[in-house]
Amino acid sequence: MAKSIPALVTPEVLQWARKLDMLSIEEVSSKLKISADKLSAWENGTEFPTINQAKKLAKQYRVPFAYFYLPDTPQRAKRLEKIDYRTFGNVGLLNMSRELRWFMRDIEERRDIIIQLFADSEMTAVPLNVNIAISSNIEEIAAAIRNLLELTEDKQKQFRKPSNALSYCISMLEKKSFLIFQAAKIEPLEMRGLSIAYKTFPIIALNRKDESSARLFTLFHELVHILTQTSGICNEIGQDEFLQNQIELLCNKIAGIALVPNQALKNNINVSNIERYGLDDSYVNAIARDFAVSREVIINRIWSIGLIDSDTYYKTLRRYSNEYLQYKKNKKKDGFLPPALDKGTQVGKLYARTVLSAYHLEKITTREASGYLLGLRAQHFEAVERWCY
Repeated sequence: MAKSIPALVTPEVLQWARKLDMLSIEEVSSKLKISADKLSAWENGTEFPTINQAKKLAKQYRVPFAYFYLPDTPQRAKRLEKIDYRTFGNVGLLNMSRELRWFMRDIEERRDIIIQLFADSEMTAVPLNVNIAISSNIEEIAAAIRNLLELTEDKQKQFRKPSNALSYCISMLEKKSFLIFQAAKIEPLEMRGLSIAYKTFPIIALNRKDESSARLFTLFHELVHILTQTSGICNEIGQDEFLQNQIELLCNKIAGIALVPNQALKNNINVSNIERYGLDDSYVNAIARDFAVSREVIINRIWSIGLIDSDTYYKTLRRYSNEYLQYKKNKKKDGFLPPALDKGTQVGKLYARTVLSAYHLEKITTREASGYLLGLRAQHFEAVERWCY
């Protein structure tokens, strides 16, 4: 029997590829059904895998097979270590699913790609010049967010639905060179959103499995982190847990005020009705429509201005939460998304426009454009462009 041909790979690159996803040697060896000692030998350079084994490693690590033959580890743009993860209950993540680790790699790589495409096309990204201390007055931070989004009371009243408000806010941020991505395969229980506060092309990621109202609130929450340069505080090793929680709660509070400013809330006719006749769902629903937010946001805001007591707030919130769970249980699964909309909503309009512009200028090939757009076939490029514009 002929001997298998060894793949003369670079050991350091094997180590680098495995650590991209923070995988242990034991995890990989178990997955590929090889001994941990053998994998260690490949990474130390004392042995070499066969070509077939190396290809399986590349597939497992989600890197091009050719990378293993590079003389050194691929160089990447310098990245920030501070990342804010927003989960249910604002609990920092200790153990991420591989899907989340992949997603985090992907969004950083998309930012690397758009930086290169801007440079190739001799375009300049607009840096984010807003920077406010987290210790600033909370209404001042909330006002800065509304100014950034050019969000007025009149505009909010026209939205009526959180989905319309979300589309508008994402559009405004992309005009200011924010990269807004949406995860499609991660459960909201693990990640509702995350942010990375780069000065150019700051990243906000939302979870497409969340309702529009939840994504809207998460967007504002992450904006607080970016404008105050506190991304990552809730997941930074060594940080005091109480401090982490306090900052997350503060971000939630500021997000609520930015969505529903105090004076605008007090001026709402249905707030007067609650003062006069007592709490009623019809009034809460009407206020929620005026600000294009969820009932949960409104009930929290009217509690914060002293319109209802704590017992009423928590009792109502529990009821709303139970009604939402029942709604989710009865809701039919979302139908099939056309490929252009599926890929487009995941990468965002700014990123998709930049890739397709580079493609039309012949800066990148059809294959490269397809790869940058999550494997979208060229036949769907035109549909993505229509969606972008």
